[in-house]
Amino acid sequence: MYSLHPRGRATALAVAATATLALAGCSGGTSGKESNGSTEALTTFTPRGSGSVERITWNVFQGEPQTIDPFQSADYTPNMINSNMCETLLAQTPDFRIKPNLATSYSNPDPTTWVYKLRGDVTFWDGSPMTADDVAWSMRHNLTDKSSFYGYLYANVASIAKTGAGEVTVRLKKPDYLFNDELASFAGVVVQKKFYEQHGKKVGTPGVGVMCTGPYRFDKWTRGQSISVGRYDGYWNTSLPRKVKNIDFTFLTDDSAITSGLLSGQIDGTYGPPMAGLAQLKASSAGKLYSGPAPLAVTLVVANQKGAMGNADVRKAFQMAIDCKGIGDQVFAGEGTPASLQTVPAVYGFAKDGLTSYADSVRTDGSAKTDEAKKLLAGVPAHVKSKKISLVVPQQAETQQLGLAIKAAADKIGLNFTLNVVPATGYSNYLYDPGTRGSTDLLYTQFWPNIPNPLDWLGLTAVTGGTFNQSGYNGIDGLYAEAIGTKDDSARAELVVRMEQKLHDEMNPMFPGIQLTNDVWLGSRITGAPAAFDYVYYPWAAHLGGTGK
Repeated sequence: MYSLHPRGRATALAVAATATLALAGCSGGTSGKESNGSTEALTTFTPRGSGSVERITWNVFQGEPQTIDPFQSADYTPNMINSNMCETLLAQTPDFRIKPNLATSYSNPDPTTWVYKLRGDVTFWDGSPMTADDVAWSMRHNLTDKSSFYGYLYANVASIAKTGAGEVTVRLKKPDYLFNDELASFAGVVVQKKFYEQHGKKVGTPGVGVMCTGPYRFDKWTRGQSISVGRYDGYWNTSLPRKVKNIDFTFLTDDSAITSGLLSGQIDGTYGPPMAGLAQLKASSAGKLYSGPAPLAVTLVVANQKGAMGNADVRKAFQMAIDCKGIGDQVFAGEGTPASLQTVPAVYGFAKDGLTSYADSVRTDGSAKTDEAKKLLAGVPAHVKSKKISLVVPQQAETQQLGLAIKAAADKIGLNFTLNVVPATGYSNYLYDPGTRGSTDLLYTQFWPNIPNPLDWLGLTAVTGGTFNQSGYNGIDGLYAEAIGTKDDSARAELVVRMEQKLHDEMNPMFPGIQLTNDVWLGSRITGAPAAFDYVYYPWAAHLGGTGK
């Protein structure tokens, strides 16, 4: 998915970016488990809590959501809330694995058939049982409702049917071995059929809410203030602690206000605390800051293949003219490291061995290679090299600093570079509207995928029709189609490595960028939340418990 803002919101720089830094895609990377810029190991889970807590306040840094309908939920704020209310057939765990959830098991009796056996002990918050009718209706809603964000993942689905009291069968038009894993995102969300049929388009609004099966039920949405959820005591998964009874999700977006709230204890916790406040938070006894692994990358996407960026040598030279190590240490306060490949290690999944080996073979320390870039550009025809290269970034402190740094590096190697800064509220139009984007060459983005699967990342960013393939790149379409239809994991992994090699060799259509860690702040009263980036589809709040303080 795409996040408009660094860490999902406007932030001030932790330290000033120097003019010698540039983010133009990075040739370095790491597959290790050390915290970026630190000797501290990354944490998957924070320490387990033991005591009960009546109520906490948790801030969602991106501001108030427009809806909490999970079918339309695809960004930090709505997902951070919805993941605790609405569950999926499969689950993606904090260690980036996919396992059965509302479906106890699944089978693939032939290449175009998936059969899902459902749990029999699951109830909605009104006490009624979850049935195969609810599951089939939810999946068909994703398939047929044009407002659903996840409908594109059903492109190869021919039919969805209840085939038993606790069984649903999906038949495909052709083999698709990504589809099953995608059910660990809201492509596999289950809602109550009766509730949706009764409330229609009002589902997800403050006065109606949602009806799901998760560990927390929707209680109240006070516009401009908070969304409140309460523990569902009839929840089926008794292995989750669920020690916090009530949670108020607040919508502060101002960095100073968030930091002050965390330090004072008015806010008990948050994911993605302000970078500008990290030093204060780390030094404070009011709580603790944890860093965990994440499938996050700040990068640039090639939006126009007809301009100078349509030349492979220009792209490669531009990619060399960087100090990615410096960017990670200085701009991202030690929270970012250069990525070797377009896909980051947290989503290597079934292709982990092959992708790790290839990433190691192309890894550098991420420092600038200005002289090499100039030599490569020397062979580019003058009329190509002289074409203007434009980058658009949202008008925020951090992204503007990055934009200026990129321009400084481009100027240094003789490229004709223009930086355009546009209002943050309208920046998404450049990603989604070709008319707004026009001939823009490069776009800033922070990207995370639906699931920990490299085919999901590649399908979104580098395949024809991908939501974030703004230039219409089609260089791996054939390999991707073959991989999707390949059942054997090893054979499919080899195809993924070949795709990554091609993308790296061409430096197209998304540059390797800065991979980020995930931060979570827990006030002194609570502990237990996953530190890994898993809060967008997984019921993270069910792990919270009290510390006794």
